[in-house]
Amino acid sequence: MNLYVHTINNVIDYVEENISYPLTLQSIAKQFCLSEFHFSRLFKTFTGVSLKHYILSRKLTLTLNKLKNSITPITDIAYDYGFEYPEVFSRAFKKQFGISPIAYRNGDYHVNAVTKAYVVERDIRNFCGVLTLKEKYIYIDTFDLGGIFIEADENDFDFEETLKSAGDKFLAAINQSDNPAHQDFYSVVNCHGDESGKYTVFFGEKFSNEGGSMHEYTRNIPAGWYACLTYHGEMTDVRTTFIDDFYRWMVVKEIEPCPNDIGMINVYEKKNPQNIRILIPVKKAK
Repeated sequence: MNLYVHTINNVIDYVEENISYPLTLQSIAKQFCLSEFHFSRLFKTFTGVSLKHYILSRKLTLTLNKLKNSITPITDIAYDYGFEYPEVFSRAFKKQFGISPIAYRNGDYHVNAVTKAYVVERDIRNFCGVLTLKEKYIYIDTFDLGGIFIEADENDFDFEETLKSAGDKFLAAINQSDNPAHQDFYSVVNCHGDESGKYTVFFGEKFSNEGGSMHEYTRNIPAGWYACLTYHGEMTDVRTTFIDDFYRWMVVKEIEPCPNDIGMINVYEKKNPQNIRILIPVKKAK
């Protein structure tokens, strides 16, 4: 596991185990033998929020259950989670969830709880003082995939489930064939380019003349240079993390994408689909 990822996941566990105690940037950085500046930058890079904001959001989220499922006075709940004054707790709660603690306790409200963070494993390096993805460049000869197309819209509430379901079904189908020559399967992602949030996704394996029930279509992968980025995790978690990583990586490394009709290619190991290589077409290897 990448050392940065390992450290931040350990920090997140430490915060959960000590959430009722005073937690500060200074005390946690000291606990993990990191400078405050480096630790602050590291945590925000991997989670997208500052440590202070994350701790506060988790504390407030954990009060939701006590407010709804106990008769513990609100003042005591505030003290239990380190709020010195009840009014400070109430202001923070309303800012986080849009309603007061007493309104939440007495009403039927849905609020957006902040779940425990999890940092997806990927290869991150310090590049000129900026934490960003580490890529390697590979040249790929053209080949064909056989598989299925689906259309998906990220504005739909079931967008993630649609992608996951299609990928799981395709993997199950090709695993039944048990073709030892094909150790990977692929998803080729193309954005429609009109900022509508619509995508075309092709799930496939390297084309075989034997075909199969899932080989309804073919998709050509053009020859050329690709930047290869490695991730490990569930497809939906990786997708969310990659979106945050991608634009920073493009800017920091000054990557020139190649307009070859491929948005990106995800390569999954059939035996362990959580091992994912993401291929981005580039104009030339650096």
